[in-house]
Amino acid sequence: MGPDEEATRMARTIPNSNHPALHRLDCYRLAVEFHRMVADLAPRGSGLGDQLRRAAASIALNLAEGHGRLTRAEQARFTLIARGSALECLAILDLLEGEAGVSAARRVLVRVVQTTTGLWRKQAG
Repeated sequence: MGPDEEATRMARTIPNSNHPALHRLDCYRLAVEFHRMVADLAPRGSGLGDQLRRAAASIALNLAEGHGRLTRAEQARFTLIARGSALECLAILDLLEGEAGVSAARRVLVRVVQTTTGLWRKQAG
């Protein structure tokens, strides 16, 4: 199984809730999975670890908030904010290179960036 297939498989583990349309978004499912993965990447209380956890949460939270907006322009704005948080996470992972779990988290995060970019293109189109 390749990294993309593994990331997609992991993202499908989020249970359905009252907002199934949100959970059908690949970028959202992947963002939640990434957030779970980074929970133990860097110790709590370390600057990079805390920043990584905040930025990882921001991805999913901004996608959810944007999904609740009524206009495509508003949705696109929040999707871009989520994408920016994902790129921030990528930079933090670059700084943590060599730590256990970074490679797997990076594979999921790359898919988050790709799918978030694709969603933004549809919304901004």
